[in-house]
Amino acid sequence: MFPRTLIAILLIASFSCGKPGEDITVDTFSYSVDTVTVDAKGEILYLEYELRVADYSEVDGFLYNFNKHSHSIEKIDLDRLEWVRTLPLQQEGPDGTGFWISDIKGVREGQLFLSGEKAGIISLDGKLLQKIDWSNVSPEDGGILDEEKFYIQVINPNFPESAFSLFVNYTKNSVILKKLDASQNRIAIIDIDPNDNYKTYTLGDLSTYNHWAPRVNINSQRDKIIVSHEFANDFYVFSPHGDSLQAINYTAAYTPSKVTLTTEGDLVNSTDDRKNALQYYLGQVSFGKLVWDAKHQRYYRFSSSTQYGEEERMGWLLPEISNSEVYLSVFDADFKLLDETPIPELNGLPLSKYFVKDGMLWVFVNLNDEMGFIRVSFE
Repeated sequence: MFPRTLIAILLIASFSCGKPGEDITVDTFSYSVDTVTVDAKGEILYLEYELRVADYSEVDGFLYNFNKHSHSIEKIDLDRLEWVRTLPLQQEGPDGTGFWISDIKGVREGQLFLSGEKAGIISLDGKLLQKIDWSNVSPEDGGILDEEKFYIQVINPNFPESAFSLFVNYTKNSVILKKLDASQNRIAIIDIDPNDNYKTYTLGDLSTYNHWAPRVNINSQRDKIIVSHEFANDFYVFSPHGDSLQAINYTAAYTPSKVTLTTEGDLVNSTDDRKNALQYYLGQVSFGKLVWDAKHQRYYRFSSSTQYGEEERMGWLLPEISNSEVYLSVFDADFKLLDETPIPELNGLPLSKYFVKDGMLWVFVNLNDEMGFIRVSFE
């Protein structure tokens, strides 16, 4: 996977903390925008990953953010908008999490699921309560093949006995979803890429590790596992209760259903070719995750189209951002598209982290190295 975390962040300097924006009305809803910052209480909060390894837990109402530098978790009170405390983690030993963490999910009161080099449920004092181990299942029962690698895994609080992970097969250049049932010691395999989006939008030589793969999102919402693709709008909803899979594809007003190819995925091309192709893809559309709004009983999904300038910057994969347009798609509880509208107040943001709290969409923004959020409130 190419280092997408190097893509530039364009800050929106026109927002002021706590200042409400103008009310806007679209076909099915109206919204307003304001911006808030978190009081770090003198702490230096970890913002380098743009809160990609963080979770707002509806279970207890706190935001938990992984700090790579101190290998700890920052607990943030979003009601008071302030840092509460930092929870140290062990890297080794019986409660060790390993040396890297890729995902956090609040599962129960005072408990978090951590995924990374190791995976499991821990208490807020760092004690390992439940280990998630995929290695005990043989390949014949759906276990991990030699040519497969973990992509990312999640857990759903409604099904604590199961874990769900995306696996990439580097031989076939494909991605699948696997469900680990620890109690029965078996793994189910679910096809969440029947249109070969992963292979289609990979740039580089598929016969080697020298290629750039598109992003695949996996999200745990309500009692569902939702898998979506960056450059195509089809997404797949797996319901662990009944082991059913639902495929969703829709036609929207502003965003295309998929990105038009400029370079075949199996073409052996140069780094400059790949950069140009990636810019071309991102200039059309990049789809984000779906998040659930319990208050309004609907799902939200951001997408964006980004244009880049000519000036290269040291340490960045792509040139400076010259323009970016953001769109919001709204779905009902059964994933029927209700509306799609531009949200110009978010233009220029990377949209790396967003979630719903109290019926509002919270979008992370780095405000002069302070943890900030642009909040979209619905009328």
